Amino acid sequence: MKICFVSSSGGHWEELLCLKKIASENDSFFVTEKGSQADEFNEYKVYTVSQVNRCEKDFIKKFIILFSKARKIIKKEKPDVIITTGALIAFPFCLTGKLKRKKVVYIESFARVNNKSLTGRIVYPFADLFIVQWESMLEHYPKAKYTGGIF
Repeated sequence: MKICFVSSSGGHWEELLCLKKIASENDSFFVTEKGSQADEFNEYKVYTVSQVNRCEKDFIKKFIILFSKARKIIKKEKPDVIITTGALIAFPFCLTGKLKRKKVVYIESFARVNNKSLTGRIVYPFADLFIVQWESMLEHYPKAKYTGGIF
């Protein structure tokens, strides 16, 4: 099975790296933001994309470029599954993957104990598996699977 692991930098990336055992058991690659911790991560093929902030003046332009890059990476690598811990970077990969009939696994951030993330709200309706790390989040995502922390 080929897996695309995708997340923004920082805490989302740290959570994603907790899944390295799954990555090592499959044909895997990672996608994250340029200039992040990925610069020192050379165990797997890593694609980096520019960071996009929805508060920036040219957000729409950068978001369209991100979608284009997601489409190219998915087309080139042909993953069977996309696994993500969020945030904004994840949405174009999840949607592009879903449109190409790939499985989408979304893991809501460990930091989300009582409220939904924006990306989680958007991906939840079409994710094949939606995982929460706090039982309290089942109230917000009733079809999610509670697994406890991935740390």
